[in-house]
Parts: sequence; structure tokens; C-alpha cells
Amino acid sequence: MEVEFLKDKEIIVASNRGPVLFKRDDRGKIELIRGAGGIVGSMIPFMQKTRGTWVSSAIGECDHYMDHEYQGKVPIPLEDPEYYVQFIKTSEETYNGFNGKFANPLLWFIHHSMWNPPYSPCADDELHQAWDSYQYVNSRFAAAIGEDVRNSKKTPIVMLQDYHIYLTPRLIREEHPDVLMSQFVHIPFPPPEIFQQLPNHMQIEILESILTNDVLGFHIPRYKNNFLRTVKQILPQALVDDMVGDILYNGHVCHVRTYPISIDLETIQKHAQNPMVILKEKEVDELVGNCKLIYRTDRADLSKNIIRGFQAYDMFLEKYPEWKENVKFVATLMSSRQDIKIYREYTDNIRDIVKKINEKHATPDWEPIKYICRGDYDLVVALLKRYDVLMVNPILDGMNIVAKEGSAVNENNGALILSTGAGCYEELKEGALCINPYDIRQTAESINTALLMDEKTKKQLIKNARAVLTRNNLNKWVSDQLKDIEMVMYERQELEKSENPEEARLMN
Repeated sequence: MEVEFLKDKEIIVASNRGPVLFKRDDRGKIELIRGAGGIVGSMIPFMQKTRGTWVSSAIGECDHYMDHEYQGKVPIPLEDPEYYVQFIKTSEETYNGFNGKFANPLLWFIHHSMWNPPYSPCADDELHQAWDSYQYVNSRFAAAIGEDVRNSKKTPIVMLQDYHIYLTPRLIREEHPDVLMSQFVHIPFPPPEIFQQLPNHMQIEILESILTNDVLGFHIPRYKNNFLRTVKQILPQALVDDMVGDILYNGHVCHVRTYPISIDLETIQKHAQNPMVILKEKEVDELVGNCKLIYRTDRADLSKNIIRGFQAYDMFLEKYPEWKENVKFVATLMSSRQDIKIYREYTDNIRDIVKKINEKHATPDWEPIKYICRGDYDLVVALLKRYDVLMVNPILDGMNIVAKEGSAVNENNGALILSTGAGCYEELKEGALCINPYDIRQTAESINTALLMDEKTKKQLIKNARAVLTRNNLNKWVSDQLKDIEMVMYERQELEKSENPEEARLMN
């Protein structure tokens, strides 16, 4: 059905960060670098299949240059294009207001319930100015997408990604009322009392815009239900069907659904046998030796709960000293949003606690924690294959792909320690040791339990996890969204046939 449906369709995907960025190497030559993050990994296979256009922000000077060179549509790859990237260009000051002051940290912190209400957020003049930048950049996205829709020789389908472009759908809908449009929110959606930390007019404008989508997707029912509750509280005139998830507002129906994002199981398992990964395994062997391996890999983001994870490891070594010199904690962490002060401080605090734990527990021949701060995906996969314990303990996470990747490629019957705050908890709880992300004692005890677990139990846990990954794969995530978009198209066709379209709409 999916192939047939897409035959006469043109796919337009939009997100803040795109699938690629361009940088100059040491010799000054511009090179293409694959973008980071779950959105990129999830959508690239689909874009390659459909040869669509991906609209995203130009991040640096090289992105601006390539946009100019290719007159607005950069082929990816350059020589034999599989799809195209269209860059949204703004000034550094405007982009910083849009992303560095409004989307991050404000919206990100609200969605992850991480603000401290007695003190923050504070809607001062700076925040309202950042809102102006957020509105402007969203209008630039809408204008670019609108032009693509207008010039399309096929039926366009617009697939918006995440919270950076919440205001974009309404602007598109105003110009193109009949366009098929969806939006997927890759992060948790908060309960209404948290969402209402935003100024009133921002709450209303964001929700009204989101509801102009035909299909709106969240990872899990909890986020979907939070959204439905928020709409009912802030927009009481909206008609909300809690059972189905449909919302009628201003004469338009938005179908709110859950689509748990996953991984391309075949691709990552194939990559795990790549010669470069095999080479990195030797590096892992030298690093870990005969020790049991505890591993985590994350962006250094406050929501990832990295410091409590290290505190739990510290407690584990104190409570179970017999594991000293017999276990190694390896953490591959990437700096995140270093233009934002609180993120820089958090990164510094991570380094400090690693240093403190190493000084406290180290022996002449043993370093308790190896902290690696560089991007090396082959090394990450090699470590995922080798771990005895994988720690995934976010405070709150949209889904968390790491838990799924680890379960897919691990060859050691390693145990997954999984926070109830991770979106993937809903799917993987039968394949993991589950913890409260705030309870470091429980986490410490779970490390010990995982290391002492018998082989039969470990095999069963990873079997349970892989069964989920096989069932809810990446293709299903995309195809389920397309099925609902096709349903919308069918509904519209039926409405056009009706003698009383408004009555038919209400009946639907």
C-alpha cells in the first residue's frame, strides 16, 4: 500500500537540524557531514526511498555557501543525488534567538519538565524578543515549504518534525488549505500545568498552529494524552475525542496518534559487522581488559541524567567493593548546546564528578571511569556489542534510541538498565531492569543485580527486547504515519462527494 500511495506524491520534510551539514576540512575543502540525532537516522532511509526535499536551517557559513552554489536545492550526495536539502538562511543573531533562547532551552525545558518554578522560566523582555525570532524563523520555513508545495508537479505531502517549527503548519495552511500535512513531536509532551509555564498568548498560538496539521504524532500514549488534556484546558472550544484522539478545532480535524519510533534493525546489525567497527573492538578490548563493562552513550544534555548515573556508580563501588578493579565504566559523551550557559555548566559538572570518582576509587592499575568526549559512531557500536551493562537512565526522554540500538547489536547478553522516564520504557520494560531515574540507590543496586544475573535470565531479557524491535521497526513507524495521511486524503474525497460537507465533517 505504501509504495502505491507514494507513486504520485512529493515528500517535503522539515526540521531545524537537517540530515547533513557542510564544513571545511584542514585544507579548506568543503566536506559533507551526516547530521546527528534521532530525526536524521529515522528519516534518511525514507528520504532516499522517496527522493524528496528536506528543509532545514543553515547552521554555518558552509551551509550558506552550498545553498548559494546550488540555488536553493543542494543534492545529497552531490554526485548522485538521492534527495535534496533546502536551507533556511537567517542571521546569527536571529537564529540564536530562535534556537538558543526560545526553542532551547525554553521549549525543551518545558517539554522535559525541567524548569524550577520558583525561579524559572521568567518571561522577561529577552524571552519575548526570542519569541519574535521564533515566529520569524517559522515564517521562513513556511515560505520555503509553501513555495515547494506551489511548484510541485505531484501531490505534496508535508512532514514537519519536532518543536522548533510549531508555528509553521498554520502559516502553510493559510496559504495552502488543502495540503496534506503531518507533524511528529520527537520529545515528550508535558502535562497542561507544565505547558502553561509559557505566556498565555504563546500557549494559544502554538496549540492553534499544531492543530492545523492533518496528522499529529507522538511516541507513546502518555505524551498523546498530555497533549489532549492540554488542548482541552487551554482551548475549551475544541472538540476532543479522547478515545480516538481526533480534535475538531476551527472547522479542521487533527488526528492525534502514537507512532513509537524505532531503528533500522537490519542496517545497524549489518554495520556492527563493518571492518571499522571490528577494528574498534580491539580498542575496546584494550580499554576494558578483563573487566566487566558498564557503558553509556549520550549527548551531555541535562535531561539524560548523566550525573545521577555516575553518582549511582560511585555508590555501587562503595556498597559492593568486591567489584573494584573488576568493572569499568566507559562513557562516550558529546558536548551539547555549549552556547547555552546551563549546558556548559552541566558539561563541567560531568567532568568534575568523573574526576572525583576516579580520584576516590582508582588504584595504580585501574581507572574506574573512562570518559570519552568525541564523536566516533564506530566506537559506540563496538562498545554496544561488548557491554555487560548498558545504562539508560534519562529523567525524561522522547524515546531513546540507544536502548534499542544496544539491544539490537549486543553480543554479550548484556543487561539493560532502563529509566521509567525513557519513552522506550513502554516497549522495552520486559527486556530490561527498570529504575526510577531519581533513585541512585536503586540504580546502584541494579548495576550489581545486572552483573550477577545468570545467563538464562539475560538471554531472555534481550530476546524480549529484540522481539519488540522486530515488531515495531523503523519502516512501521513511517508507514503507519503514511496510512493515516492516506486516510485523511480518503476522508477529504468523501467530504467532497457529500451534499453537506460540514455535517459530514462533524459526523467523521
